[in-house]
Amino acid sequence: MQPNASHPFDTASSWPWRMTVAGLVAVAAFLRLYHLETPSMWWDEIIVPLTARFPLAYILDFSRHCEMHPPLYHFCVKLVEGMGLSDASLRLPSAICGIALVYAAWRGLGRLYGGGVGLVAAAFLAGSAMQVWHVRQVRPYAIFALLFLLSFCHLLRFVRQGKNRDLHAILAYNVPLFLLHYFTFHIALAEGIILVLLWRPGGRGGVSFRQIAVFAAGTLAVALPVLVFLFLPSQTTLSIFGFKAGYDEIGRLIASYAAHVLWSHDDPILRLGIGALLVAGGWAMTRKTPRELAACLLVCLIPAFVLFLMRKTAYFSPRHFLYMTIPAAILVGHVVRLLPRQGLAVPLAAALAALPAGVLYYQHYGDYYEDTSYHHNVFVTDFKPMARELAGILRPGQIIAASDQGTVNAVSWYLDQFTAVNPFRAQNLSEERGDFELAFFTPFRTWGHLGRTEEEFAAAVGPITSTEPVLNATIYQLPIKRETAPRMEAVPYHLRRRMELPAFYRQVTAFSGMTISPYWGGEAIATRNNTPSRLEYRLDNAAPAGPQQLQFILEYKNQGQGSRMAYAVRFDDEPPVPLFTSLGPDPAEAATVSIVREAPYKTMRLSLETVCADQTARYPGGNLETAAFRGFDLEIVPAGRFDSTPRAMGLREQNLGKIEHGLDNVFRWGLGPTSAMTFELDKPQALVLEFDFDNTLDGQTVVVAANGQILENLSGLGVGETRRLRIPIAGRAGANDVLIAYSHWNHGTVTFAETDIRPMALFIRRLRLVAP
Repeated sequence: MQPNASHPFDTASSWPWRMTVAGLVAVAAFLRLYHLETPSMWWDEIIVPLTARFPLAYILDFSRHCEMHPPLYHFCVKLVEGMGLSDASLRLPSAICGIALVYAAWRGLGRLYGGGVGLVAAAFLAGSAMQVWHVRQVRPYAIFALLFLLSFCHLLRFVRQGKNRDLHAILAYNVPLFLLHYFTFHIALAEGIILVLLWRPGGRGGVSFRQIAVFAAGTLAVALPVLVFLFLPSQTTLSIFGFKAGYDEIGRLIASYAAHVLWSHDDPILRLGIGALLVAGGWAMTRKTPRELAACLLVCLIPAFVLFLMRKTAYFSPRHFLYMTIPAAILVGHVVRLLPRQGLAVPLAAALAALPAGVLYYQHYGDYYEDTSYHHNVFVTDFKPMARELAGILRPGQIIAASDQGTVNAVSWYLDQFTAVNPFRAQNLSEERGDFELAFFTPFRTWGHLGRTEEEFAAAVGPITSTEPVLNATIYQLPIKRETAPRMEAVPYHLRRRMELPAFYRQVTAFSGMTISPYWGGEAIATRNNTPSRLEYRLDNAAPAGPQQLQFILEYKNQGQGSRMAYAVRFDDEPPVPLFTSLGPDPAEAATVSIVREAPYKTMRLSLETVCADQTARYPGGNLETAAFRGFDLEIVPAGRFDSTPRAMGLREQNLGKIEHGLDNVFRWGLGPTSAMTFELDKPQALVLEFDFDNTLDGQTVVVAANGQILENLSGLGVGETRRLRIPIAGRAGANDVLIAYSHWNHGTVTFAETDIRPMALFIRRLRLVAP
C-alpha cells in the first residue's frame, strides 16, 4: 500500500487555528442562515413539503411513480413538518447540514492530510456559492453532500491503508445515499472502478479481489432494490432517457455545470483564482498522494463521462455536481503544502472564506436573500409573494376557480399559513344564491384547456367583467347568470350536464367543497382530501303522471386508492335513494344506472358526494384531480320498455347502448358482436325476456341464449323487419346470463354510420326481464 505521506500539523490545536475554524463555521452559518425564511420556495422546493404532508404510503407512491428522487428525504421533511411549516423551519435541517459539512471537512480531511489542508478545504466550502445556494433549499443535496464527504474520507483512507473497516463504512454510507438520490448510481460506479484500478494480486500494495467482491455485493444489495422497486416503476425517471442531446451540447453543459463547482456566478477573476488554487493543489497531491488525487479526479470524471455518453440533458442541473465541491475542496486544501510556512494556512483560509462571502453578500445579495431570489425561468410564479397578494384580494365566500391545480396547491401552502380560511378551499354555493361574479385565477399565461392565448380563453368563457393583474398572474371576473332548474313537461325527456367552465356555475344547484378544473372538458374536484365534498342538480317535474324509468349515465374518474364517489337521487322530501358508488381505484370512467319511479313527484335531485383519499400520488403537489366528476346524461322514458323485474338482482348490462329517444321512438342500440345481461336469483324461477326490435342490416342473424342454451335463432333478417319476442327463461339460483349475438354490426362486417364509432347492430325498442 502507499505509505502515509502526510501528518497533522502540530499547530492545528493552537488557539489561532481553533479561532479560525470557529470563524469559518460562523461565516458558513451566516451565509446559510441569514434570511433563511425570506426567499419564496420555488417549485422543486415546495413540491417536497406538499408531498411530505401526505401519509407515508402516498410519499412512497409519489417516489415510485411521479418523482425523480427516492423517498428518504421526503420522510425526513415529514418529521420536520411536525415541528414547523415555515420556510425557515423546513430549510433549517439542510442549512445545518451545510454548516456541519464545513466542520466535518476540517475534522475529516485534517485527520487525513493535516490541519492545514482541512482548514483551507473547510474555508473553500464555507464560501462556496454552489454550496450556499443549494443548502438553503428544501432539497436533499445538503445532506447528500455531507454524507458523501463522510463516505469519501473513508474511501481515501481505504485507498491509502486498505483496511476493511473503511470499506464497510463506505458501504454503510451508500445506503442512505442511494435512498436520497439516484445520482448515487454514478458515484458508486466510480467508486467501484477506482477499487478495480487499485487491484493487486493478493491485495499487496493495493486492493484485493475479495475486497472488490465485498464492495460489489454490498453495493448491489442496496442498488438493485432501489433500481427495481423505486427507479424502474417511475415513468418520470425513465422519461429522462427519451431526451438525447448532441455530444457538443451535453459537453458544453457538463463543462458549464463543472464551472459552478469553482464559483457559481459570472465573476471571472474569482473563478479563475479558485481554479488556480485547484490546479496548484492538484500538483501538490501529485507529488505526495497521487492515488488519492486519482480517486478525487475519477469520482468526478466517471459520472460526468457517463452523462456525456447518455447525452441526458433533461432533469440534469448544476445541483447534481454539488458533491464535486468535496474533491475540489481537497485539491484546494493541498495548496497549503506549497506554502513556505504552515502557519500561512490561517490567513489563506480566512481569505478563502471571507472574500467569496463578501462577494456573495454585497454583489449577489438578490440571488440569495430576497423574496424572489429563487425565481425560476420555467416555474415563473413566486408562490409566497403571490399568496400575500391573493390574501388581500380574495374575499371570504367568494366563488373562485383556477386554471392550474399545481399553482393552487403551491399558493395554498402559504395561504393556509397566512389566512384563517383559505379561499381556494372554502368553495360553497347555496341553492338560494343569485347571480354572482366568478373569480378565475390564471398563473402566467396559463388558461388550462380553455385556450392557448388570452383571446382563445375569452372566446371560450364569454363575457369578462374585469381583469386584475396579481404580480405575473391575472384574476378574471366572469359574470355568472344563474339558470333556473330545468322543467320537464313531458316524457321522454333528456338532460345533459357537463362540468364546463363557466356553464357549471350557471347550472349547478348547489355545491360545497367543490371547484372546477378546466382540463379535459372540465372536471368537478374536491378542494380538500379526506373531507366530503358535495354537489347537487335539480330537475322539476311537470310531466303527466305515470311510471317513469330514469337512466343516469355518470361520467367520472376515480383513480385514487380509498377514494369514494357516491351518487344518489332524492324525490321531493323523501330520503335519498343510492344510485351508484365508485370505490377507487376504479378503472371505469362511466356508469349507467337505471331506476323506476312509480309514484308522482315534483322535484328530483341528483347528488354526488366525493371523498378524495390521500393515498395515491400525483405530481402537482396533491391528488385532488384523481377523483373528478365530468358530467351526466339523464334519459327519462315511460316505464315498461327497458326496466326489469326486481327479482333479477344485481342486473348488469354489457354492449347495450344508452336509452335514446327521437320524435316518435324510444330505443337503444344492441352493440356487436354480443350484448349481455347478467343477474342473480335467490332461487330458481321462471322469467320472460321481452325483446322487440327493428332490424337495420340486411342479412342480419340474431341469436338469443340464456345460461348456455340457445332459445332463439333468427337468420336472414331483412332491413326493416321487426320482431316482438316473448322468450321464456328458466332462471336458476345464483348467477344467470342472457346473451344476444349478432352476425353484422357497424365497423365490423359492414359500415353504415362512418362517423359513429359505436358497433351498432340492432335497433331495440324493448328489452327487459319480467315475471311470467
